[in-house]
Amino acid sequence: MENEKLYQAIENIRRDKNEPGRYIFFTFLNGIAQGLGMALGMTIIAAVLLFVVIKILARVVDLPVIGMYVAELVKFVSQYLDKGLPTR
Repeated sequence: MENEKLYQAIENIRRDKNEPGRYIFFTFLNGIAQGLGMALGMTIIAAVLLFVVIKILARVVDLPVIGMYVAELVKFVSQYLDKGLPTR
């Protein structure tokens, strides 16, 4: 009895069962809305994750050990360029 009512309600809602063009159009619009929602959602999630990663890396890069290695690398590159050696 309950299943029959549910089936009848679903059939009443589907006005487009005899109009395939209408069904295709609304399915197309539904697909566009889902794609747009997914794109916006992923953009927001990626922006938040990128923001968090940048904030974490900003604190990690300030470590003295890493700074020392970067300073040595910069000094090595500047000496190499000052000698006028050809670069590739």
